[in-house]
Amino acid sequence: MAITKEQKVDFNENLKEFKSYLDDLKKEVSLYKSQMKKFPGVEPYYNIALAINSIKYINTCLLINELSIAKMDIKNDNYLNLGRKEIYGAIAFVEKSVGSDVDGSLSENKDMLAKLEELTALQRLNLVKGIKQSIDLMIEAYGPNSKWKWSWPEIHFKLAVMAKNIFDWRTFEEARDLSHPDYYIRQELYNLVIEFCNFAAQEYRSKYDLSTNDTGDLKKSIMLLELNRKIFQITGNTDDLEKTKTLIESLKAKVEQIEGDKEKDKKKKK
Repeated sequence: MAITKEQKVDFNENLKEFKSYLDDLKKEVSLYKSQMKKFPGVEPYYNIALAINSIKYINTCLLINELSIAKMDIKNDNYLNLGRKEIYGAIAFVEKSVGSDVDGSLSENKDMLAKLEELTALQRLNLVKGIKQSIDLMIEAYGPNSKWKWSWPEIHFKLAVMAKNIFDWRTFEEARDLSHPDYYIRQELYNLVIEFCNFAAQEYRSKYDLSTNDTGDLKKSIMLLELNRKIFQITGNTDDLEKTKTLIESLKAKVEQIEGDKEKDKKKKK
């Protein structure tokens, strides 16, 4: 059904307040970046503030899409795309403060985390959950048949690595005591890291099976499982460690076989 002039006018009238808020968020970004230049010693905290700003931006774009559906019965792809791109921005800001390494040791970024000591365990958990919720809502808004469907594994990969890097693994052992004030908070973030890695690893396997047939996707899955393997190793989770090792070995064997078969085919064609 065609959109009437009245529907468009109603939508645009309601949109004004949201656009004004987005403009305010952009001004905040400029302010934070200006302050970072003046006070480089607290730059990591400003990057976290910028990530929170991005979450607000994403969620506002999602609200505009809901407004568009309510007023005109159509998705607003322009604002959905702005929000989707901002997800990468939110994660990138956190990465500037905690790193983006996936292959190194769990304490490889200890020097970076030392500059974020004032960021509490609860604040870290809430930041990770805030970004995850925005991602979930964005995927839901686009729907299951979106052209961006196979870009979600990359976003979930980045989320898993970001969550791993914001977690201070050096303090994990001391917080395993039930009497520790941060026990439940750190345990929840720990569980989220494991969950994110497993979920993204499965998404990459699905992407390989249903879309690309590219072993690069299986290798990404292996990287995430290797990350969980390291975590289980240092935390003494032997049951999950053995299960993860078995899955890694199975995937590695699959990759070797696929790449071996491709190499044989190339030689036959020469």
